[in-house]
Amino acid sequence: MIITIIIAKLTALLLRLFNRGATSLPGKIALKLKYDILTKLSRGTKIICVTGTNGKTTTCALIEHALKSENRPYFINKGGANMLSGVTTAFIMNSTVFGRCKKEIAILECDENSLPLISRYIDAKALVVTNVFRDQLDRYGEVTHTLSKIKSGIDNIPECILFLNADDPLSSSLRKTCKNKTITFGINANLNAPAVSDSRFCPFCSAELKYKSHTISQLGDFFCPECKFGRSTPDYEISDISKTGFIINGRLASTSLGGLYNLYNFCAAAAVINELKIGKTEELCTFKGAFGRMESFDNNGKTVLLLLVKNPAGLTSCINYICSVKGGLDMAFALNDNDADGRDISWIWDSDFCRINEKCKSIYTVGTRSLDMALRLKYDGIKTTKIIDGEDYKRLISLIKNSENDFVIFSTYTAMMKMRKLFINTFGGREFWE
Repeated sequence: MIITIIIAKLTALLLRLFNRGATSLPGKIALKLKYDILTKLSRGTKIICVTGTNGKTTTCALIEHALKSENRPYFINKGGANMLSGVTTAFIMNSTVFGRCKKEIAILECDENSLPLISRYIDAKALVVTNVFRDQLDRYGEVTHTLSKIKSGIDNIPECILFLNADDPLSSSLRKTCKNKTITFGINANLNAPAVSDSRFCPFCSAELKYKSHTISQLGDFFCPECKFGRSTPDYEISDISKTGFIINGRLASTSLGGLYNLYNFCAAAAVINELKIGKTEELCTFKGAFGRMESFDNNGKTVLLLLVKNPAGLTSCINYICSVKGGLDMAFALNDNDADGRDISWIWDSDFCRINEKCKSIYTVGTRSLDMALRLKYDGIKTTKIIDGEDYKRLISLIKNSENDFVIFSTYTAMMKMRKLFINTFGGREFWE
């Protein structure tokens, strides 16, 4: 094993010399040489896993922020390297050449499809399931497939504490189908959100769910009129949401993260750090954001906001947040269909763009499917100012620099990663692995 670790560490060193992230390849090589290396590397480490469709990266970053303020020795798999090779790389980079992990705690973002494989080799202390939405249909399939993958992963870690979204019928259903100890989190609010689009039916009897209140997509105070499955009272609940803050379990808190979906991430992180006694909720209030998720850059006093979007629930939530901000904005939609984004872009037709007409001064599309994006906007009565055909992000940056307004970019994953590197060079910032 020593030789395998040395080879992987040298691979990472070479990649860094060439200014590459080194977040997956070292682990991929190590797994080729020793398939079960992660079992040995992870032994004795307190492991916190976060999975689900939306919010994984931000929830992990919030937990990291709390640990950092407590000076607890930890590490996290950076930059969305959330499959087996990325998790293995993270352990290799934080272990000695003899395979002993140097850190007390590991925070691991885990891809939903990869969770069953990752969980074979680790003994996780906690697993957060943020939510289960429709996402990349060509890769994940329908939500029932994603839920079954998560369930399979949980079956490998029966002693793990589950942190489940009480407002999501799908992730909440795991408290009935898994024997693990469960802690739930949720939001007490009725936002009169658009009609449920992803999961309208009970995961147990298939009857159509009813709602007492509704937040995002299928999230809310749900109940089944047939089998009586419904939302449980959350162990950690956010309520009394205002522009200045909110109440979480009777205590006043606030966050600079915009959007209701980030309150779910906040609540999940608060539940983990309190239950595992690894930090304080107050520290979460000072968190500024994870890379590519509500990440802002300074353009000579004007704000450039970069938002990762990848499915209808996430995109609609981001649009709702942007439309709640005062003042007009210039906007861009960066739509790619590379492997990491999902080849199927039909999800853009399940999102509601009408409200941005109230906010946008100028609107641009860019990416491999910029023409499709412009067509989708046209169907909601929105005229595109300029279509940048292909991944010419330098041209977009030129438009941003010449803009007289704050600028917001809604971007799929591969477009975000490419743009972010150019943004750092132009506006300043740190690489995602730093």
